[in-house]
Order: sequence, then C-alpha cells, then structure tokens
Amino acid sequence: MVRVAARYGLEVPEMTTWLAGQGSGMQSHRLIDDVAPDPDRLWLWARACRVDPARLTRLSLALRYPDRVPKWTLERSGRPVCLGCFEADQAMGRDSYMRTDWRLADHLVCPAHRQMLQDRCPGCSAQLRVSFQFRNGLLRPFCSRCGGLLTSRGAEPDHNLDAGFAAGVLNLQRRVKRILRGDVNGRVRLEDTIRTLWAPLDRVDAARPVLALWFDQPGWHCPFEARAAVSKDAPLQHLPLRWRALTLIILGDLFGAGLDFDAGMPEGARWLFNRAMPMLHRRQRRRSRSDQEKRSVDRATGRVQRLSKSPVHRLSENFLDERGDFG
Repeated sequence: MVRVAARYGLEVPEMTTWLAGQGSGMQSHRLIDDVAPDPDRLWLWARACRVDPARLTRLSLALRYPDRVPKWTLERSGRPVCLGCFEADQAMGRDSYMRTDWRLADHLVCPAHRQMLQDRCPGCSAQLRVSFQFRNGLLRPFCSRCGGLLTSRGAEPDHNLDAGFAAGVLNLQRRVKRILRGDVNGRVRLEDTIRTLWAPLDRVDAARPVLALWFDQPGWHCPFEARAAVSKDAPLQHLPLRWRALTLIILGDLFGAGLDFDAGMPEGARWLFNRAMPMLHRRQRRRSRSDQEKRSVDRATGRVQRLSKSPVHRLSENFLDERGDFG
C-alpha cells in the first residue's frame, strides 16, 4: 500500500480514501485495517497494486497470527519501528517496509538487532509518524513532522546502557510470548495482573494507577501520555512503547524473570495488590452513589484545582533518559 501510494506522491490514508470513494465524506483512518481487512476494499487495493487479492489477504494479521487475540495488537497510530531494520533494508538495496511484528503489543525489542523499537523521532523527539518517500528509486522512511531520514546514527548517546536495557526487556518479551502461545489460563492470569497494575488507585480523574505504589514516591501521578491506559481492559494496547516496557519490568520485578504466575504470589506483589484492592472497592462504592446524584460545578472545579496542585514525580515525562533506574 505504501509503495503504490508513494508512486502518486500520496500517503496511504489519502490513497485509500480516493480508491474507496474519491474522498466523498469518508474518514480515511477507518478504511485501513491490517488485522482483518474488508474484502471489498482489499479488492480495490489488489486492483491498484496489480496483484492477486489472495496475496494481500495472506498479509493480514488475522492469518499471520490466527491465535492472537485483538487486545494484544496495537492500534495503527501507535506502531513503533526498528531503525536497524530500516538500515538493513537500505544496505540490501531494497524498499524499506513495516514489519508485522511491530503491531504486536508485547513486541518491544527487535530480536534481529537487539535494540529497542522507537515510537519517537530521533531527530525532533515527536511521536513518530513514518512517511515513505522514493529516493534513488527505493522507498526510504522519513519522519512526517521534521522530514528527517529515520536512522539510528546519533539516536542513543550511551550504547552500552541501551544494549543492557534492551537485553533485559527482550528476555521478558520472550517470556510473555510463550505465555500468550500457551494455555488460555496463563494468558488470562497475565492479562489480569497487567490490568490490576493499571487500574485506578485513588481517583479516576487523577489517573493514578496501582503501579504508582511500585515507584514508592508520594504524590506520583500517571503522566498524560499513559493516562489512556488507566482503567482500560487492555492497557498495553493503549500505552506508548516505553510504558509498555516499564510494565514488563515491573512484572519481572514482582514475579521474577520467568513470570511464573502459577506459584504463590511473591511478597512484593501481594503487598502491592492487597494495598490496592480496598481502595478499588471503596472507589466503586463511591462511584455507584455518585451516579445517583449530579455533581455540582463547584465540586468539579475544586477537583481540577486540587489535581493541578498535586506534586508530579520526575518520571512524569518521557523516561527514556532514566531507564537505567529500572535495571
């Protein structure tokens, strides 16, 4: 899809909108589905690409990962990339392309290059949106915001720290994959544990998750970029890459590198979850009472004022430069 759209100087959403209805009031971001594509739109792309529709069908995630539940697949807007894979494409003289593994919520480290995936531009540090353009007859990845070529050169100042961090996350990543491919009960226990870590702890409006207790910092609140995962059924699907990595690190710290959920719960995990559960029950009772009466504007205003004065931990922004603390 990228290759065909780039030939016309367009992005994939624009090209898809044109194929589906020439832009007549259609939302382009809803026309693209890599998981289970619509057969009619897939046929349009097959005609535009001059290929067999069955070949495009085999590229869907539903066929490549038939045993994977949708909640462990990232939304399109949050897909990270491996800069080493892009550089390998250039070294081999072929078009750069997006890998299917990058859409998996548990895929954080590239096994081939043993480096963390990137969801922020190494040049402008903005949330990464890849734009493919032709250079010397081949597709090359660029940042859609700053226009810089996506390369790992100069992206990380401390290679040793980066390699050690990636190796630790890769071990946890492999263990999570084995759990997902195993019995259903193991996957359910893993999902319940992650869901508990990201459940609201104090107030829904404060977006303070249970894992705030792991930081052991008073007044720590969930950063804005990760608040979308609080109280969600599948937190990893809504988290940026670094917060997904931190989630696995916390699991490894609580349950060990083997992520053994079958044995008795370790003391650290028991303390964390027992500390959180009473607060969750009280919050649910307060919520049921609040649904019966409408909150006044003054109470809502006061809550916002309290939150604005709440202390924020130093990790409230991107913790890329402080990942050594989690080692």
